[in-house]
Amino acid sequence: MFKLLLLLFTLLLSPASEGNWTLIREARTCFETGRHEACDSLISELQGLRLSRLQRRKVCTLLLDNTYHTGRHELFLAALDSKYVRRNLARGDYRYWRRVSRIPPTEAVWPAVPEVLPLRIIGPQGHSLYGVDITVNGKPLVGMIDNCSCHYCSVSTALAEELGIRPIGKTVKLNGNKRGKAYIGVLDSLSIGDLVVKNVLCDVSDHLEAVKASHPFDIVIGGNVLRRIGDMVIDNEAGSIVFSKKTLDLPRNVIWTYENHDYYVEGSLDGKSVTMLLDTGGTNTHLNKAFLDRCPADSTYVEGTQETKMVDRVWTTRVYVIPKAHFAFCGAECDLPDVTIKLEDYGSSRGDGSFGVDALRCFKSVVFNAAKLYLQLNN
Repeated sequence: MFKLLLLLFTLLLSPASEGNWTLIREARTCFETGRHEACDSLISELQGLRLSRLQRRKVCTLLLDNTYHTGRHELFLAALDSKYVRRNLARGDYRYWRRVSRIPPTEAVWPAVPEVLPLRIIGPQGHSLYGVDITVNGKPLVGMIDNCSCHYCSVSTALAEELGIRPIGKTVKLNGNKRGKAYIGVLDSLSIGDLVVKNVLCDVSDHLEAVKASHPFDIVIGGNVLRRIGDMVIDNEAGSIVFSKKTLDLPRNVIWTYENHDYYVEGSLDGKSVTMLLDTGGTNTHLNKAFLDRCPADSTYVEGTQETKMVDRVWTTRVYVIPKAHFAFCGAECDLPDVTIKLEDYGSSRGDGSFGVDALRCFKSVVFNAAKLYLQLNN
């Protein structure tokens, strides 16, 4: 048994295996950055190589993601029915994708003219979130905009029953928490003004109930919707929000990571280069241990504590606080008071921290396109 394990380990570390992993990572990067044809070519190349079982599963998942999440439904169905996917994808994952294949593809139906809608500010001053009035399956609701909820919108179990959400049977862990789980369902329609998005996947759980106590909203509008509805234009001064099919087509300056389904933006903090998670579902900007490892504590950092609420627990941690932080992103700048540096590992392991709604509200207007991966901040 030991010899067999040693042989498998040796094969995984062989030069050919490492070269295959490099190709898989390259294909994933193409998918993340919207170069879907290049991703298709690399997947075709990988399917012709001798791969390990784990590598073949990775290729299958990437093939299905690259066709389904780019709206190429016929190619997705053909990929799902291919011998390669049926032989190599894990049974549980195959059953999930088979259920997804029975759902009509997500579709956005646009009004003749983009609507200017009231922007809802959810929660107390300094700790607020962005929201908008929506209608889901005919019921008026308040939606909170969270680009980091990337593959699914999110509703509570009680609201799911009211809306008649159809489950498709897959259970997912939330934030890696074994006790925080959700099942996946389907919203028939989600309307933002006269803009209608049909057949939307959502997770159904009660993991946000602690947040809703201080930030009243009904549903999370996730990245799977935001990627379908063009430019999201938030005017902080006018208190309005517009979703526009006619996009600005700016150069890409946002990075989308496939592994964690997160969006990152590069810039600077007090002259130091930083890569920050762009999080419209986060009330406050913070820095994490990765930043502290590069920029150790100095006399400008003030010691403090912070209470964090997540899924099923609340805890207090020791933090440093920067009394006044100067951020520069996408050609625009802002000064933000009392930015915390978390001393414990928390949230995404990539990047230096999280750029939240408190920072976004410092700008006159914000334009974000989740599909074309750009962010414009206007002072």
